[in-house]
Amino acid sequence: MSGASVHYDLDESESLVRCTIDVTDSRLLGHAAELRLRRKVRVKDSRPVHSSDVLLKRKIASLQARNELTIHRASLQTYTYRGSKIDIELHTELEIDDGMLFDTTISEEETIALGDKPRISNDANGVVEPHDAFDFITNFKAIPPANRAITAVLLLIGAVVIAINSWVGIHDQFVPEAGTWFYDHRDSDGDAESPLQKSLMASGALGAAVWLAVKRQLRKYMTFELCNVPGQIGRGHVVRAGGVLRGRARVDLHDVKLRVVACNMEKGQYKRGSGTKERTVSFTEPVRAVILYDQAISLIPAGVPVESYFTGEIAFESMFRALYPPQMISRSHGLEVYWEIQLIHDELIDQELIGPVHCFSWREFLEA
Repeated sequence: MSGASVHYDLDESESLVRCTIDVTDSRLLGHAAELRLRRKVRVKDSRPVHSSDVLLKRKIASLQARNELTIHRASLQTYTYRGSKIDIELHTELEIDDGMLFDTTISEEETIALGDKPRISNDANGVVEPHDAFDFITNFKAIPPANRAITAVLLLIGAVVIAINSWVGIHDQFVPEAGTWFYDHRDSDGDAESPLQKSLMASGALGAAVWLAVKRQLRKYMTFELCNVPGQIGRGHVVRAGGVLRGRARVDLHDVKLRVVACNMEKGQYKRGSGTKERTVSFTEPVRAVILYDQAISLIPAGVPVESYFTGEIAFESMFRALYPPQMISRSHGLEVYWEIQLIHDELIDQELIGPVHCFSWREFLEA
């Protein structure tokens, strides 16, 4: 900092952080000041939406040549991070009350390294969201009659609405503006736009929504839920796989696999479009994925509790060793910890259970 510098050091117990502010410009002495530690999430995109928050504030009544503050280390659950889609930075800001209209603000970037984490070079997205190959007819027959009826109605309504919408788009594309039924030839800014393109975009969005609803129905071939997840899970904690889930299938499950995976999730936002059509897009990107448990079973008979077949143990040590602790700046920006249980089948749609993260202690990600 020009005119002042800030240093952070741990005390002997490593439970307190000593913050030392050295003032080298005599014109700043004697003035009140405020020290802030600001976190910033910088999104790596051509049109990023960044976010920041103030992690720490300390008032200083009168600046001296040397000023010392004590901060509890537990209150500084933060670190600098360089990722795939986001970076997390830390900036010290010293605002000095030395002006009638404008105060002096001195800022510098800090580096708080978390320590060495192992290199992980797998396809995190492929681990967390494996390709779900299934046979629609087999899966359709496996769900209850009521869910079959709902699925059929969803597909029928979706097909009819998409067909009508497409016909409207084709009609409006080839008639004068005054003769359009729904899609005009201009956008809200008055620029030329294709009615057919508008129609295709609407049909695509509707088709995606219908398919998500259909997939929810196709999962009804079995019950599958979390249960008895410990309130606290530490680095050395081992949990029996069959103890944290339960479920029963309506049909025999052949060649089924149970996996437990964990990863960090980078979260942020960026802008797309322009003018009145500009929109903010939120993203969640899995990184640093690890597999905590992987077991294959050749057959689980219909109606038998699936948990009785998974007798192995889930060891969380590799998750704490490989992942960074959570650091969310806001609901939309930061780094999360994520884990889920996956039941993978070749002919039936996969099942997944998202695990709670409140059971993980921040400190456990730091200890060797």
